[in-house]
Amino acid sequence: MKKGAILLLVSALLLIQTSNGLTIDVSGNCVGEKLKITVDKPSFIVIRINNGTPIYANGTTAYFTPQLTGKLYIEAISGSEKASKLVDVVSCQTKGGSEPMGDYTLPSGTTTISADGESVSIKYRTALGALIRAAEVKGFSVKVKKWSYGLFVDCIKGVCTGDLGATSGWMYAVDGVIPSVSSEQYELNAGDKVVWYFSRSMSETPESSPYRIEIITFPDWTFSVNVYWKTPSYEEAEAPASTPSPTPTPAPEKKERVIELNLTKRAEVVKPNETLAIDLKIPMRLKIEGEKPVLIELAQRKVGGVEFRNVHGDVLEAFELKVNESAKILLNFSVKKELLENKSPENLCLAKYVEYEWKCLKTNLIDENETHYFFSSKITNFSLFAIIVKWDNFPLKPEDERIVKALNWLKSVQNDDGGFSNPGEESSVAKTSWAIMALVAAGEDPEKWKKNGKSPIDYLRENLEDELPKMGTADYARTILALVAAGEDPRSFAGVNLVEKLKERVKENGQIGDYIYTTIWGILALVSVGEDVNKSVDWLKEQQNGDGGFAWAVGEKSDFDDTAAAIQALIAAGESKDSEVIKKALSYLKQGQNEDGGMRYFGNSASNAASDSWTIQALVAAGINPVEWKKNNISVVDHLLSLQTEESYFKYTSHQTSNPGYMTVSAIMALLGKPHPIKVMEKEEVSAPTPTPAKVLETPKPEKTSEKIVEETPTQTPAPEIKETPIPKPTEEKKGIPGFEAVIALLVLAARAVRK
Repeated sequence: MKKGAILLLVSALLLIQTSNGLTIDVSGNCVGEKLKITVDKPSFIVIRINNGTPIYANGTTAYFTPQLTGKLYIEAISGSEKASKLVDVVSCQTKGGSEPMGDYTLPSGTTTISADGESVSIKYRTALGALIRAAEVKGFSVKVKKWSYGLFVDCIKGVCTGDLGATSGWMYAVDGVIPSVSSEQYELNAGDKVVWYFSRSMSETPESSPYRIEIITFPDWTFSVNVYWKTPSYEEAEAPASTPSPTPTPAPEKKERVIELNLTKRAEVVKPNETLAIDLKIPMRLKIEGEKPVLIELAQRKVGGVEFRNVHGDVLEAFELKVNESAKILLNFSVKKELLENKSPENLCLAKYVEYEWKCLKTNLIDENETHYFFSSKITNFSLFAIIVKWDNFPLKPEDERIVKALNWLKSVQNDDGGFSNPGEESSVAKTSWAIMALVAAGEDPEKWKKNGKSPIDYLRENLEDELPKMGTADYARTILALVAAGEDPRSFAGVNLVEKLKERVKENGQIGDYIYTTIWGILALVSVGEDVNKSVDWLKEQQNGDGGFAWAVGEKSDFDDTAAAIQALIAAGESKDSEVIKKALSYLKQGQNEDGGMRYFGNSASNAASDSWTIQALVAAGINPVEWKKNNISVVDHLLSLQTEESYFKYTSHQTSNPGYMTVSAIMALLGKPHPIKVMEKEEVSAPTPTPAKVLETPKPEKTSEKIVEETPTQTPAPEIKETPIPKPTEEKKGIPGFEAVIALLVLAARAVRK
């Protein structure tokens, strides 16, 4: 009995002691919400969730915000007294109720990656697994290698160990602390923040690194990703030689040199694994892929000249790159987002000048941040390159239904002799030359366009000699342009050297023929065969009127067609698209757009297909998207397309059909974005001048003062109306190139205006 009483007394005393001892009270148990912990005596408080890293506090009150669900263990120690409490932390509310807190889910399972050719299983909820998952959802690359302590990250988004100095490499931190284990071994807790950053030295921090990826996990095991990517200054890029490597296995030393390009060529020897940083408006990094050093030749290019006449986009940078032997080059470059003017990064490409055309190479978007896009492209053949932002909705493709219909109509009017004319007319060298240029612009081979076994080239070959005595400056030029487009040699065609004949028309002051328009055509033709036209260009620029436009003859008022043609000639000859001459000409040209979006020839005349076509070609040459050349929200392209008939040819105006053959070939070239010259001869293709055959030499050459030129009727004025109004003839050449009006057309149109 005594023994039982004693035990009962001890138990009672213990109960009394416990009830009067140290107590812990916890308010709250929700993830993401602050918990209040209070004890009745000043204590040393230990807080640990899921047996993780303990957190300590002192006093009677402590606060803790759990970031994940689980068991929260709290222990308080005050002198010799201890108390503990276990709290279940639950998810009470997430962002948007049942919506996930982050943007993506970090699974609880594993993923398989390749490291040095071997398959390795990685838990997603590790520092490495979170990076791999981030790469999966954001679309960037991660390369992992093995080392004696596990795995290490060698490359992220193409930035690899050693790229910014021999000791540079990737590191990671969790909640601001750099762990002492490899990343695949570090298991995350929900709520951890993982930062991967490229370290150039041991003093590097995530904030100072040029490349870092932040992965923020949430209590529901969702996460968000922030990518920060910027081009480092090259002074910062070289890490000190004495700095230890952030990875146990140092990579082979890789050097980066900076060169500044200008319009003068510069040769550089680039070694394997060496990166060449090119300091241009668009920063680029060039790396040779191979085992041997190569000699490369680099030069920045001015955006002007015949090569840049048909770039269907905005040129951000242009450069020439040549290599002394077969090699592969990896080119990385960054572009400010503002330069794309709200266009998609898919509009940007690295383009190469190939066979008179600009062709986009495969250009990969590898990353972006708030201000820049980052691209990569591989180059195996070397030439002239440009970084361009492609235009939207222009030009039309050769397979476009409207182009196909126009070509089919053109085929239907080909004559039995292989030549071309308007329906019901006889073929002529002039009209056949126009057709040849349109065919080549559409990617067609004129030799294969045959009627009765004869092609348009056959027609020119068989009829050039007969028409030669009647041809003038513009005829020579137009025929040269057609022959060059077709791949023929105008220095030796049908026994005639047309280039020499045209050069005979070049005066001492540079003027070609007797008019401004003949000089324009002469420049275009001579540029296409590689002749020097500097003096003629200077003369033409001097003829620009005060309003910015160009006229058909010296002393005449400006008109829009000749201005558009002058823009093409000057740019083809090397005039910068940003020069004052071109800017003033474009400003004048804009004044010629009518309320219906179309272009007029001069004065208050109606919009017409010829003027539309000349303007579109000039805009393309000047690097302006014609679909953006609008009035009343109608573009010049819209207006030109509105003139295509059900029969598929193009009318002159909305109410008049005149010279449909010329209107149609002009529209084809313009809508395909092909300014003059359609093609040019490569310099190595230029053959030496050949003597003119005796038969041609025997033909007397008319004096320039009395030269009689017979050409097709000016397109702006139908023939019947010309006959009604007697007009004095020009003293040298009667202008007959459609789109360029002679005195005849000017006076006729003026007379018509008076009658109206």
